Amino acid sequence: MKVQQFMVGSALLILAGCQHMGMGGDSMPTVTRTGMVKDIIIREDVTPATLTVNPGDEIRWINKRQGAARVVFLDPVTEMLTCQRNFGGIMGAKNQYTANLSSNDSASLCFRNAAELKYVVRAESTLPSGEVNIPGTITVGSASSNTATTGNSDRTARDTQANEMSESRMQQDRTSPR
Repeated sequence: MKVQQFMVGSALLILAGCQHMGMGGDSMPTVTRTGMVKDIIIREDVTPATLTVNPGDEIRWINKRQGAARVVFLDPVTEMLTCQRNFGGIMGAKNQYTANLSSNDSASLCFRNAAELKYVVRAESTLPSGEVNIPGTITVGSASSNTATTGNSDRTARDTQANEMSESRMQQDRTSPR
């Protein structure tokens, strides 16, 4: 009985370890508990340079360069986060929040509030300075306010169309012989 429990326990540990090692292939999750995962690919530039997401969506930076890259938010963001992976503050830089990414590494953040956030990707370069700064922007919008606005305008258009059709029928009834 103890051997069987040991074997089951060992098998569960191995499966749990394999799951976190990424042995399931190159697939990365595309959905978080609260929203979608949006990828920003870092090469010679960042793609997309401007990204619009909903609160709770996960933004994932993936470094596809040969060398290291650093994603840097100069404005304070820690109070706006609902999740983070591989990001942290720099010693002595109270407001700076960064992720250091080696080649094929990734880091991610989720924001809770609507905001426009600017960041810079700093990477090694052949420029005389030895570093290139690639700017990017994330716009976090409110999904519910967009839906409510769209819903209201759709309803208004339908109501207007219905009123026009009703008036047209009434005029036809008045002018048609009985």
